[in-house]
Amino acid sequence: MNRKYLSFIALAITILYGAGFAALDPTPNGYAAIGGAVVALGWISVGVFGKDVPPGSEQPAAGRPASGQPNDAPPYGTPPEDQR
Repeated sequence: MNRKYLSFIALAITILYGAGFAALDPTPNGYAAIGGAVVALGWISVGVFGKDVPPGSEQPAAGRPASGQPNDAPPYGTPPEDQR
């Protein structure tokens, strides 16, 4: 999965966990331990399951010029001897 999406999910979990401390008064027993484990697992999943997207392989936003390789360029990582 794209690392940007996993990072966004992990960040949202972290923010909600922190907001839970402010919203819950008094904080339930075990909230810190269980919530900390969930946050840690979220960030570990970013490192384990996150895949970096090669430059130029993402679709450009509407109205913006494409960055990276032109459309007729060989695929990312193609050795020079195999290029057209």
